[in-house]
Amino acid sequence: MDLETIQYIKENNLATIVLNRPNLLNAFNEQLIWDFQRVTNDAKNDETIKVVILKGSGRGFSSGADLGERDSSWEGSKDALLRGYKPFFENIINMPKPVIGSISGPAAGVGAAIALSCDLRIMSEDSYIISVFSNIALVPDGGLSWYLPKYMGFSKAYEYAIEAKKISAEECYKFGIANKIVSNDDLESKTYEWASKLAKRSSQSLNHTKILMRKSLSEGYWDTFHNEADIQNELTTSDQNREAVKAFFEKREPNFD
Repeated sequence: MDLETIQYIKENNLATIVLNRPNLLNAFNEQLIWDFQRVTNDAKNDETIKVVILKGSGRGFSSGADLGERDSSWEGSKDALLRGYKPFFENIINMPKPVIGSISGPAAGVGAAIALSCDLRIMSEDSYIISVFSNIALVPDGGLSWYLPKYMGFSKAYEYAIEAKKISAEECYKFGIANKIVSNDDLESKTYEWASKLAKRSSQSLNHTKILMRKSLSEGYWDTFHNEADIQNELTTSDQNREAVKAFFEKREPNFD
């Protein structure tokens, strides 16, 4: 795959997507948007990939949109969001496998929205998430206005958005945004350790649990209850279920390969 702005590595059932414009803190220009659409679509559809890691190269995750870009095909911000950004958000959210955001330095603007669209997040001690839009007289986008209140509650989310305040890694952990915080030096190794551990688990359990919990955010209790029943009925007595039950009685780790 010919990519100008992303490093894409597939190895040991893991896919690693590295935003690769380090001189501009991985700011999103049009080329990065198209490249990101391509790799997230590939990761979504590659059945050999069990876990996806998303990270930035250099000093941070992403500074958001590239405000210095002068030539693009967008016909306004709405066109950029719907034709450019929305497809890769859909890929991340809808792919039937976990996406781990490995966050170092800043995840700002639409970079914050991308970090929050991941299913799981591991953050370095010096990293932070920030909605910077009010600094340039804009509103949060990329779904950030949906994510932040879900985690922080309306008042705190509104405060941090309109004041463009950093949400430190420690605060992210407190609000449930970050699953893990590690030292800067350990971020890469701990990310891969976590991803490798998840890749050994049942892919059908990982995938369907993601689907159920994503859908539950916009559905009622009984809708979710019935969705669980339908999926459980499908998975019970599947090959992976049989192997897991057999391994339980044999007191060993299941082998889902």
